[in-house]
Amino acid sequence: MKNIFVIILLLLAWVSPALAGDIQVVHHEIEAKLLPQSGRLEVKDRLTLPYRSDSFKFQLHAGLKPKVQQPGAKLTPGKQWMNGRVPVQSYRVELAAPSRSVTIGYSGTIQHPLGKVSQGYADGRNTTPGLISKQGVFLSISSYWFPVIDGALVKFDMRLNLPDGWSAISQGRQGKTSNSWRMTRPQDDIYLIAGRYQVYQKKTSVAEAQVYLLDADPGLAKSYLDATEHYLSLYQELLGDYPYSKFALVENFWESGYGMPSFTLLGSRVIRLPFIIHSSYPHEILHNWWGNGVYVDYASGNWSEGLTSYLADHLIKEQRGKGADYRRNTLKNYASYVADEEDFPLKEFRSNHGQISQAVGYGKTLMFFHMLRQQLGDPAFIEGLRHFYRKNRFRSAGFEDLRVAFEAVSGVRLENEFKQWVSRTGAPALKLTQTAVTRNNGGYRLTARLDQTQPGAPFQLQVPVFIQLEGEEWPRQQTLAMSRKHLAIDLQLKSRPLRLSIDPRFDLFRQLDPSENPSTLGQLFGAKKLVIILPASDSAKMRNSYEQMARSWSHGQHNIETIWDNELDQLPKDRPIWVFGSSNRFSPLFRELLKKDEYNTRNQSVALTTKHPDQPKLTIGLLSIHAPEAMTGMARKLPHYGRYSYATFTGNDLKNQRKGEWRLSKSALTKDLTEGEKLPPMKIPLPNPLSANL
Repeated sequence: MKNIFVIILLLLAWVSPALAGDIQVVHHEIEAKLLPQSGRLEVKDRLTLPYRSDSFKFQLHAGLKPKVQQPGAKLTPGKQWMNGRVPVQSYRVELAAPSRSVTIGYSGTIQHPLGKVSQGYADGRNTTPGLISKQGVFLSISSYWFPVIDGALVKFDMRLNLPDGWSAISQGRQGKTSNSWRMTRPQDDIYLIAGRYQVYQKKTSVAEAQVYLLDADPGLAKSYLDATEHYLSLYQELLGDYPYSKFALVENFWESGYGMPSFTLLGSRVIRLPFIIHSSYPHEILHNWWGNGVYVDYASGNWSEGLTSYLADHLIKEQRGKGADYRRNTLKNYASYVADEEDFPLKEFRSNHGQISQAVGYGKTLMFFHMLRQQLGDPAFIEGLRHFYRKNRFRSAGFEDLRVAFEAVSGVRLENEFKQWVSRTGAPALKLTQTAVTRNNGGYRLTARLDQTQPGAPFQLQVPVFIQLEGEEWPRQQTLAMSRKHLAIDLQLKSRPLRLSIDPRFDLFRQLDPSENPSTLGQLFGAKKLVIILPASDSAKMRNSYEQMARSWSHGQHNIETIWDNELDQLPKDRPIWVFGSSNRFSPLFRELLKKDEYNTRNQSVALTTKHPDQPKLTIGLLSIHAPEAMTGMARKLPHYGRYSYATFTGNDLKNQRKGEWRLSKSALTKDLTEGEKLPPMKIPLPNPLSANL
């Protein structure tokens, strides 16, 4: 993810200098002394403006007291306001004569303790807009630790005075002296990260790979240095020259997942998770092309997160033959967390602030790029990405610039596609009916009807159709254009068709049919209304623990009702339901599952889901905790398992034993075309991953 501390209001204040071809850049020559024990910094900053002027304005953290170190200069305070938790003071500088350079000295304390950003059930994550402490230093534009001039990008030379044993990192390349950094490309931020680091380095053919760890760990460092080399090479070949001289993994002093220009800042626990190095880590590397190489024009929507997810997370799954599974999970997240009244168009996505924004801003955007790739073909799609990167490197760009780039290389007009998916909310819902096969002129005629059942206007779709034919190993593939609510499928075939399947690889952004979407924990965590049923017959200690857990999940959410099982005659039929406790009078709904050893509730904690017996569109979950001591951990941990139908845990530390989805029999968008014949499974071919077409 791109650093959430990028100040969107500042970017929106630009008069689109990148689009106008006149980028305003201020050069900062910074000498800074950090005093972590007291939370202070002392700075002298020589600013070189993009033009000669006798006056200009800037903003600075209100705790830093500036002085203009230039004879005859006048510094006048202006408005003060709060940017989140940061007090910001505006100033006007008037010079005795027009000049391009001015030196400002300032010092003070920046100490904004870590605070939680709410993430719903998941209990939030810690973050800070700026902190100088003995544990470490985090400063960025959100801290207003350097003079911020509206409408301008920055370049800088930075020399730092640090305590013994401390190292610092910023974007760009290291200077001639230790703890100095230089950035010669226009940036939208100046980062300053510092701590007691063990530093590891490796030269690669693309850029230098670096690892900054809080404790020595050569093995871990080598894994990340090798991965850095691999992914820098992959993305440079795919997209164009890497825009920086290094890429560094930096261990943060709190759990985080930030992507900055030429480095990423990850928490200690995160970097030691075995799957991170080939999932989230390449995502952060790729942000140096998207977000930190081409900047986001936030006024027109954040395209960067979805494109980065598509070319990192999705591409890695696609290389492993799991691309369709990844896309299906993306559609599941949209179905679980996004209600009609909370949906929004891609042009309004700015940053990730919860499951709804992630399902749309990441998920729908990556599916849009996937559909664009299917329409244009891999060669044109790759060349369109390269063209967009070449034209907009170190500039602000939006969805319109992407459209122009793809049109330029493909010759295909894409106004309708971009307007539909960027500006419109919702997703199409498909229904397949009236399938029939008849003999015709020595061959076969296959007819069917495909409907879009969502409210409102139809979507314009390129619908993938797969037809299993008698005597052939692989199905016939065809793409049908659908621009109305109803599409009459009428195909002439030489061989007898056995099965018809619509979009079996989940290439379309659409609403999943219920037959494609098993009950999952995410359907409960994403529910807009929910009831939690507590077990009245359980022990007093367990009753109290379950009640506390319900209270924890209900905090700040007015859509959750809690009730005891002895207060109900039957299950509610108007909302999803959590059934807490295996002694709950409604737990027999899960009787058949609970008979199996793998879901035994005597010595493990178990979460299971099923469909409501009277309302199949609603999900019911059973949550059984084996000991009161595990309650708090489960309340925090289980929301991260939203994609699964079931999950089991052992011990009070809740070590995951098993997780998975219930197996579905067959999609309603797949129809057998024979009567009474037992058909072999349809083999769905896996397309080459995007990287195979280099």
